[in-house]
Amino acid sequence: MATAVPPAAESDASDLQRARALLSATAIRALAEDRWTRWRPWLDSPLFAAVIIALTFVFAPAGQSVRPIPPLDSIASETVRAERAVAVEDKTATDARRAVAASSSLPVFTYTPDLYLTLSKQVATAVEAMAERARDMTLAPAQRRAAFQEAIGRPVSQAVFDLIEKIDNPADLTAAISYLLNLGIDRMIIADRDDLPPEGPIQVSDPDGKRMDKALVAGVLDLAQFRRLIQARSGDAPYGTARAARTFVLETALALTAPNLAPDPALTASLRDKAVAAAEPVVVRLAIGEVVIREGDRVTKSAQDRLRLLNEGGAQRSVIGETLAVGALILGLTLLAGSFFRVRRATSFLGRKQIYITLAVVLGTSIVGVASWYAGRGVAAGLGVPADAAAFLPPVALATVIVALVIDTRTSLLVGVSLALLMAYRVGGDIWVLAHYLVGVLAAGMTARRGRRRSDILKVGLTIAGAQLVLVPIMVVLDTTVPPDEISYFVGAAIAGLVGTLLISAFTTAGLPLLEWLFDETTDMRLLELASADNPLLKQLALRSPGTYYHSVMMANLAESAAEAIGANGLQARVMALYHDLGKMERPSYFAENQRGSNVHDRLPPELSARIIFAHIKDGIDIARKHRLGRPVLDAVTQHQGTTLLRVFYQRALDRAKASGEAVNEAEFRYPGPRPRTKESGILMLADTVEAATRALKDPKPADVRERVAKVISEKIADHQLDDCALTMKDLATVEAAFVRVLTLGVYHTRIEYPPLPAKKEPTPERRHDDANTAQGEPSRPRPAEPTPISEGQPPAGPQPTAVPSASQGQPADGVPGLDVRAS
Repeated sequence: MATAVPPAAESDASDLQRARALLSATAIRALAEDRWTRWRPWLDSPLFAAVIIALTFVFAPAGQSVRPIPPLDSIASETVRAERAVAVEDKTATDARRAVAASSSLPVFTYTPDLYLTLSKQVATAVEAMAERARDMTLAPAQRRAAFQEAIGRPVSQAVFDLIEKIDNPADLTAAISYLLNLGIDRMIIADRDDLPPEGPIQVSDPDGKRMDKALVAGVLDLAQFRRLIQARSGDAPYGTARAARTFVLETALALTAPNLAPDPALTASLRDKAVAAAEPVVVRLAIGEVVIREGDRVTKSAQDRLRLLNEGGAQRSVIGETLAVGALILGLTLLAGSFFRVRRATSFLGRKQIYITLAVVLGTSIVGVASWYAGRGVAAGLGVPADAAAFLPPVALATVIVALVIDTRTSLLVGVSLALLMAYRVGGDIWVLAHYLVGVLAAGMTARRGRRRSDILKVGLTIAGAQLVLVPIMVVLDTTVPPDEISYFVGAAIAGLVGTLLISAFTTAGLPLLEWLFDETTDMRLLELASADNPLLKQLALRSPGTYYHSVMMANLAESAAEAIGANGLQARVMALYHDLGKMERPSYFAENQRGSNVHDRLPPELSARIIFAHIKDGIDIARKHRLGRPVLDAVTQHQGTTLLRVFYQRALDRAKASGEAVNEAEFRYPGPRPRTKESGILMLADTVEAATRALKDPKPADVRERVAKVISEKIADHQLDDCALTMKDLATVEAAFVRVLTLGVYHTRIEYPPLPAKKEPTPERRHDDANTAQGEPSRPRPAEPTPISEGQPPAGPQPTAVPSASQGQPADGVPGLDVRAS
């Protein structure tokens, strides 16, 4: 048989249900962070495109304006700098270089060294055949002479032929002619002297063109000179029996002479063309920011040529094409990074908010880097330092430091390497500038993992500076493009690197608070600020809810010690503990730790008490969101109770139900959750219960403390409150040991009981003063009573004064100050 529920109890139950629903909805809204967790293609796509376009314009090269060339010997009216890196061919200088290459290409001559040996053999063959025909006598004299003329290669009169045919030893004739012809075997003989260059060497090639040597023009004889040599040496020929034919011998030798050295125009032209093609064009390179001509200087021919080349270089480069190429590169790097995080095996925490933070940091660092580079060029020009040294100034590692502190190291390194490539291109730097950037990025990625103080940021900057300064002497040795004596360049590079690291520290210190405010992000520095006792909210909590503040501080010590023991974020756990009960500031007297000898809940129905206790969660959420305390504090406020049961008020409802017969739903007396989702939240729940449970011990001995801590953890496990967090059984054992250590050594440690001071006959000045006040009718000042440690929602023992009329006595449910649970 169903038991009728009284109207008042039914109303309280419905109000309790609405309170739980309202609290659940508030917690869900607070934890969802819908602004960041839900992707909005209609908004995200244009924003991503805008960032890519902005980065493209930051890193795209500037166009080179055409400057008029001032007249020669005039005074320059302005300082002209190269607005972009230019590499232009100086055609005039290139033509001059090629002309030198063509003129230095030696003419080629074909040399036939065995020509006169061949002629000597020809003479020997003709004479032997003549002697053979003379012995045979089968041919007529005219026929024998014709055959001899054809064989020797020159006309011979009949009288001379008859003379030489009658020589006793024809070999003497061959020997005499060969002697004169052999004078040309070791000599180079050319037909005309005009075919030779006036002086200098020549290239001599064999007929096959396989071998080529050099020879001096002075050692070459022309044909007339060689013939005069034969005439001069004709008397030395071994005539023998052919002395009567000396005239024939000389004339035959002179007739057979021929040039063995001849010019080769085709091969000469081919080699000259190869030499001209091998001559590299003269390229004039102007670095970005390099001064072409200064204001007030006299215009020289060299300055005019450089201005002309600068204009030509600007006209040859397509700014639109290069801008599109830079944009494609940036887009490719972005897509590559996205693919990397999609295919990596480890779980990625790079959500929508983290992506926006990364893009904002990249864009900000790019703007700061390019602006500092422009400023550095101006300073370098004023100090007389090479403008190229300003390329070492941009603080590329700034993005690495901030992303490492806010997101993670892996993402920071990807961002740093990409920015190093883009910045090196933008400043026109070489491999050493890129190495400078990369060294800073790697040093930042290794050191900027956690920064809680400004000094930590300074240490990161000093580490980056040290790593980059080590690179300077290496550049001195390996950079072949800079003369070793260019000390000003390396000094300027070192100074620029140091200033860049100072910029990293300065912009990191200034940029982190801005990022925290814009994206509602909580860094370790923000956590350290929240953990400070000077925080206004903590001061309000200590002033309005002193018991809650003391309870939160005790919890903070427990949570921090346990979190650090298992490798979690101890600072975050401490902050979560300090702020988890912020909502109790709204109605502090309704919570046991803030009460003095009475409990208002003894006069309230359990449903209303549960609503009041539930309300501190919603109030805490509202305060945390109003003051932008960050996600860790919201997690602490919403998850520190999980779905635990308000056992005191549930038991009261059961006791009342036995007398009234009304039904009691246990779910209505449970917190709506959610349960802890992180290690820090799980530790916070355990610390909250452990602190309250051990505070209730009358004689907190170490064994009792250990037993109570183990019991609390076992109850939370049995109640499935830790199912959604990442705490393992090993972690829980470590947490339990940490709790016991803090409680036994830091809270309930043994103290020495000091003996009372010996009684003195004469009262102390203070006592005299008190006695005098008492004698004058002034009451003595009573000592303040110690607060009774009571767990959340549990009434203390002893007589209770009537504070708030209960709803069952006819008072409205919303009579509790500041409590409105009728909102939907």
